[in-house]
Amino acid sequence: MITYKNPYTQKIYAILIPLIGDFMARGVIKNQVTKLGLTEDNIAKKDLSALAEGIKKGLIAFIGSEKANQVASKIVAIL
Repeated sequence: MITYKNPYTQKIYAILIPLIGDFMARGVIKNQVTKLGLTEDNIAKKDLSALAEGIKKGLIAFIGSEKANQVASKIVAIL
């Protein structure tokens, strides 16, 4: 397991890891932040909606659309 400096990244990781494991959770985060021109260290509250949408689309094939929607909702709701 990894610990991220950014609290938003850490919370997203905590949401993903029980569903897809450590390796895939890190990969999903890295891929999606890169697509948005971000890094794991500079995710801000304003980025959560776009990240949630990208992560949801990527997860549908692995965990199904219902679970992917739940994950996206949890990410958007991060405080």
